[in-house]
Amino acid sequence: MWQRLTAWLSAVPISDPVDRRNAVFMQWLLAFQGLRTPLIKIYLLASEWPYMTAHFFEKTASGEGMSVAIDLGTDLAMTVSAWVGFYLIRVGKFRQAVKQFLATLLISGVLAYGTFGYRVNPGDSLLIISLALGGLMLGRRALWTIYVSILLIFAAGMTADYVHTADASKTIFAAYSNLLFRTFSYALITIILDRSSGALREALAESDMHRRQLQHEMVERERTQEQLLHAQKMDAVGRLAQGVAHDFNNVLAVILGFSKERYRLDEPEAERSADSMALAQALLGVEMAARRADSISRKLLNFSRRDMTHVEIFDIAEGIRDVELMLRQLFPQTVHLVFKLPNEALLIEFDLSQFELAILNIASNARDAMPEGGTFEVAVVRFDSTTVTLVLADTGTGMPEETKARIFEPFFTTKPVGSGTGVGLTVVYNLIRNADGSIEVESEIGKGTVFRIRFPLAKALDPDISMYARGLEDPLKIARLSRQ
Repeated sequence: MWQRLTAWLSAVPISDPVDRRNAVFMQWLLAFQGLRTPLIKIYLLASEWPYMTAHFFEKTASGEGMSVAIDLGTDLAMTVSAWVGFYLIRVGKFRQAVKQFLATLLISGVLAYGTFGYRVNPGDSLLIISLALGGLMLGRRALWTIYVSILLIFAAGMTADYVHTADASKTIFAAYSNLLFRTFSYALITIILDRSSGALREALAESDMHRRQLQHEMVERERTQEQLLHAQKMDAVGRLAQGVAHDFNNVLAVILGFSKERYRLDEPEAERSADSMALAQALLGVEMAARRADSISRKLLNFSRRDMTHVEIFDIAEGIRDVELMLRQLFPQTVHLVFKLPNEALLIEFDLSQFELAILNIASNARDAMPEGGTFEVAVVRFDSTTVTLVLADTGTGMPEETKARIFEPFFTTKPVGSGTGVGLTVVYNLIRNADGSIEVESEIGKGTVFRIRFPLAKALDPDISMYARGLEDPLKIARLSRQ
């Protein structure tokens, strides 16, 4: 029976852990006060009324009639307030329950002391209860508010005594002399309650903070473990892709070897047959396709290598041309690629492989945003004398504002499970910012997305070809730049 009652008192819809624990005690207190006050009053009215009248009501400052009315009225108000508070706690309004009960006690105290006077008041146990409840249940602001209210209650009682005393020698100092002592004693009680309850709440807050921090660390650890497993899978896929590309290169070498046999068909033009001409043309097409496949395969192998960051100076347009083949393989035939590259050499200082990675990450998102096809545009524009802008635009589905505001957050993705990790654009953002660049995104639902990446232009060391030597070891790349 006791356990069932305790369980019932504990089953309250209160979210705050401190209030939820205090609610059980507060319900017991309110129920006790709601029963005690009327039962005591009934007993006094039935058995001790002559004694109460002779020794208490007739000696009050306001007289017997007013004193009896205030006494019965305040007892009734405190009884009703106790049961109202009990109900409020049951429906989850703990602080509202405590506040209205304490307000009733303090207002009753003002009325009682103002009517009875300070000297004949039966005691201040309810005021001490109010002080303790305010400090322990509501905090230090309520505690000090109740302390000031108690001093006003005492002052009201002393004022009533001063007004209704017929002694001609009465003085204001004599009337309020006890207030100083009461101020000191109640102030000491208030300070003790303030420090003890404050220490408990600080300890509980610190414990709760550590608990939430531990939960956060556990969630982060699980997420990190998932990302590590995914990274291991991607590493395995990369190794598999390298092996496949290597074997594919061997097959391509055989195809290229056979396609070169077309030169054996060279005959005088008058002796060439239509069949030999068609066969030679077909073999030429096979050779061109094989060379293109070989170029893509080698680019994939070079891109997948685990190189350390190597900052170099290169022409941004040449960097885009180098990744053009992979972009064409990335997009389906329903997507039209547009390249708008300048004729002048615009040099940036960046890691070339990271530059390609940034473009491919954005292009991959653009591909997913255009399932029915569209246009992906890559443009390079000189922003000013010190900055160049790379524009990557698609005509896809676009993004709402709330998504656009979070696209650079780590692990944020709108793709279904297994379709994205949420780290691609984070990597792009960090790469650009680490190179003293900036990236902006414009997007609108149904109108596509535009990324604008600004790079600082590199300062050329010399006007001749030697200024590219720091990062352009490939002689073909240097030759292309020199022709521009």
